[in-house]
Amino acid sequence: MERCAEEQAMEIEALESILMGDMRKLPDDSGDGIASIANCAQYQIEISAYGDNDSVPEDEDEDDAVLGLVFAHSETYPDEPPSLKCRSVRGLREHELADISAKVMKQASESVGAPMIFDLVQTCKEWMRRRVGASDVVDEETEEQLKARLEAEAEERLRQMRLVGTPVTPENFKAWQAAYMAEMGESLVPAESRVDGRLTGRRYFETRSAKELQDDLDAQDEDGDSIDGNDDDDDDFSSSDRSDSDRDD
Repeated sequence: MERCAEEQAMEIEALESILMGDMRKLPDDSGDGIASIANCAQYQIEISAYGDNDSVPEDEDEDDAVLGLVFAHSETYPDEPPSLKCRSVRGLREHELADISAKVMKQASESVGAPMIFDLVQTCKEWMRRRVGASDVVDEETEEQLKARLEAEAEERLRQMRLVGTPVTPENFKAWQAAYMAEMGESLVPAESRVDGRLTGRRYFETRSAKELQDDLDAQDEDGDSIDGNDDDDDDFSSSDRSDSDRDD
């Protein structure tokens, strides 16, 4: 059940990203939804024969029909078909709706086991284009070729859906990295840059901003203490000087 819920959420996110304004969630009291479904989110995708990049005929008889594909996920979708309804947003007749509804229902029953809404949208789009004689598919395409093409398109759509996720930015990556390192009990500062739990002098200055360094120097002037990051370096330098002096003697 949890897997189904995750797949449903991912599909809705992918569809909204791909379809944008053509997809909307229907209000609970909408008369456009599926009457037999209650207490369940319903969405409508509006589908026309022409896309944004198509040249639309400019004659007076231009067909501006729009099909509305309404769907709702069941609890176990995609292990069972979704609830579906084809309605006329504009310009479609009852016998046409019956035709496309039969095609959509048949495809849905054959696609159980994987997210299928985008593929159903493609089928509706192709039907709308055939309706106005604008189909991209040649008449000689056999049933086997059509099935193979739809399967290939389904695989590509599924791959595109899986690519949709939260974009990685420098800010959310740093937040994730800090939380991960804290959980693992590790520091973001490399081990070789620390001595007995403290930063080495060089690393201290590399990881501090100019303002932070000035604040530390001001604090040092007030209390007379040296900066922790320099203690080890000063001790090592003094010891080295004494060793060189001993050798000279």
